[in-house]
Parts: sequence; structure tokens; C-alpha cells
Amino acid sequence: MTDNDATLVLNGSAQRHIEMTVLQLVRRETGPSHGPDSTTTAGACGVAVAVNGEVIPRSAWARTELVPGDRVELLSAVQGG
Repeated sequence: MTDNDATLVLNGSAQRHIEMTVLQLVRRETGPSHGPDSTTTAGACGVAVAVNGEVIPRSAWARTELVPGDRVELLSAVQGG
């Protein structure tokens, strides 16, 4: 597999895979409001991640590497009614 063929699926859309952890992906997609140990700062609550159908606990985000072919769902809670 070449670099151009290396993809992952994020929320149903194929994306070129680059080496990163779940935490790095969350930061890329939601902004740098997650600390280095996956703790959150104000405004960053309500984010959940599943990789290949398995929910990844926030405590494991920094050590969970994404690999080509992974299917990632990044979910954010929305307040409203």
C-alpha cells in the first residue's frame, strides 16, 4: 500500500491517513482544547470517539494509534431542545 492509498474513514468520509493518535485527531477536528493527557479545558466536554465500532475511553486517546483502514466516528454532544 502506498501513502496515497493509505486512508481512514472519519464519520463516513475517506481521508488520507497520516500517523496520529486518537487524541491528535480529536485536537485536529475540534481544536486544541484537549490537554496532553486527554483532559479537557472549558468548552471541550461532550466528545466521544469510536474506532472500528469500539468506543475508546478518553484515558486511552493519547496511546491509541490510528492505522490505515480504521473507521473512526467522532461524536460531539449538542445542547438544545
